[in-house]
Amino acid sequence: MKEIVILLVTFLGICKGFAQSPAGDIAPDSLLNATKKTITDSLLTKEKATVKLFPNPVKNKAVLEVNGFEPGLIQVQIIDMGGKKLRNDQRLLTSGNETLALMFSLQPGIYFIILKQKEKQVKKKMLVQ
Repeated sequence: MKEIVILLVTFLGICKGFAQSPAGDIAPDSLLNATKKTITDSLLTKEKATVKLFPNPVKNKAVLEVNGFEPGLIQVQIIDMGGKKLRNDQRLLTSGNETLALMFSLQPGIYFIILKQKEKQVKKKMLVQ
């Protein structure tokens, strides 16, 4: 019984402290609003887009494991080290998390694969043998 009384008194003291906070402290209403905003912001943030490229180095075929994009069209670009676009395709993602195969005939060297969809963009370095 003593434990219940002590717990009740402690709880009432905490509540009273919030109700009588000094002017410089955070008021309970603004504390609740900040908590609601944080929860809402975390619910609105979406999964980060990622891409896995394999095998790397490649010869004439690359497989991309795409995650975190939305279903719909995605832009796939291959760019050389000089910044020249060698390929600019659009692919349809049905689920946003899937595997894409790219076939190409490129000279040996270092290239970049860029995947873009709305505000999401992912860049991967690819070595062609």
